[in-house]
Amino acid sequence: MNRHAKCKTRKLHPKRLPNVQKDPVGVYLRVRPLSTEDEECCIEVISSTTAQLHPPEGFKVNRNGEYKEMQYSFKKVFGVSVSQMELFEHVAKPLVDDLIHGKNGLLFTYGVTGSGKTFT
Repeated sequence: MNRHAKCKTRKLHPKRLPNVQKDPVGVYLRVRPLSTEDEECCIEVISSTTAQLHPPEGFKVNRNGEYKEMQYSFKKVFGVSVSQMELFEHVAKPLVDDLIHGKNGLLFTYGVTGSGKTFT
């Protein structure tokens, strides 16, 4: 008797790839250039996805007078040197492509007056 005759063979099924879908909401940050050199910047780009806010000099955040720096995460952070085209390619173009293919899309800009929404 052949010793391999008792072994059952299994059919190898190709592994199914997980259903990869895009995140339905992407939050981006664009840091606008300062209008004058005298302005103090309160935001620092830490990485391509993280920004840190710190209060201006002389500004007390807590009652005890301590400064509190906060870090925030985004899908992508665009620094002051980003071009309009680069921003469009990363943020708006995927939405336009989806719209052309019959999907819904929304681009919502948010910020205080003078923060650069119209420029973006």
